[in-house]
Amino acid sequence: MLRTARRRLRHFRLAPAATILLAAAATPAFAEFEIQESTIDPGEIQLQYRGAWHSGLPPAEAVADIDPLPGGEIEAVKQSHEFELQMSVTSRWLLAFTHAFEEPIADDFRPNAVEFESQIELIERSGDGIGVAFQGGTERPLRDAADETDPDVHLGPIVELSKSNFTLVTNPLFFKLHGDVNNQEGLGFEYGWQGRYEAMGGRLWLAVEMFGEVEDMSNAGGFNQQLHSLGPAFYYTFGKDDEDGGDEDIYEKSREFTVSLGAQFGLTDVTSDAALKVFLGYEFD
Repeated sequence: MLRTARRRLRHFRLAPAATILLAAAATPAFAEFEIQESTIDPGEIQLQYRGAWHSGLPPAEAVADIDPLPGGEIEAVKQSHEFELQMSVTSRWLLAFTHAFEEPIADDFRPNAVEFESQIELIERSGDGIGVAFQGGTERPLRDAADETDPDVHLGPIVELSKSNFTLVTNPLFFKLHGDVNNQEGLGFEYGWQGRYEAMGGRLWLAVEMFGEVEDMSNAGGFNQQLHSLGPAFYYTFGKDDEDGGDEDIYEKSREFTVSLGAQFGLTDVTSDAALKVFLGYEFD
C-alpha cells in the first residue's frame, strides 16, 4: 500500500514596519507535503522519508536583524525533512511516529518537531467506490522551534473516491494550538487533496496535488493572505504485484519501495513561489 500523507505548514511574519519593506519578498513555505490514504493493511510496517526544497523566499540578510513579535511569528522554511514510521496494529487501526527537521532561511538546520498520530479505517475501499477513515494526533515542537510555535492537537477525516483508474483523496484537517506563543483564537484548518491516474497495474501514479492552511479561521483574512499551492507529482512503486496474483506473489507483495517526485507552485502572495518535493517509502509485513 502506498501512503503519501499529512502536513504542518509554517508561517513567516514580520513586524509591521518590516512587513511594508519586505511584503514582496516575504513568502512563507510549506514545511511538508503529505496525502494520507484511508486504507490500512494489517500487519504492515512503513518507513517513509519526505523532503521539500523551497524557492521564492526572502533572502536571509533581509530578515536576520528582525526580532519576531510575540504571537508565534517564525521564519519561512527553506527546506524540510521528515522521517516517519507507520505500523498497522490491526486491519482498521494504524499508529505513526514522525521526526521532523527544518532549515529556516536565517537559521541553521535543526530538529523541528515530533508527531504522534493514530488512524482508524471506517469504510474500506476495495476497487471502485469510497473509502473513509479518521485521523488524529499531536505535534510538539523541539528546541528552538518550541520558542516559535505551540504544540497542537489535530483531527479530521480521510475520504477516497475511486472509479476505474482515477482516484481522488481528500485530507481536511482541523487543529488547535495549545500554549502561550501563538495568538490563535479559533480553530485552524489545513487541507491536502490528490487527484491521480493509475497506470501499469497501479505501479505508476500521475497526480495533481493541492495543499493549503488557514492558521486561525476566526481571523482568516482573504485568500491572498493564506497559504495555498498546487502542482503535479508522480509515484512509482517497485515490487507491486497485481491484486489477483497467486500464492507465489505473496512474498513480493509484502516488499514494496515507492519513489515520488513533484513540484508545488504558490497561488498566493504569502506562499513560496515554488517547491520541489521528494517522497521515498518502503513497506513490508
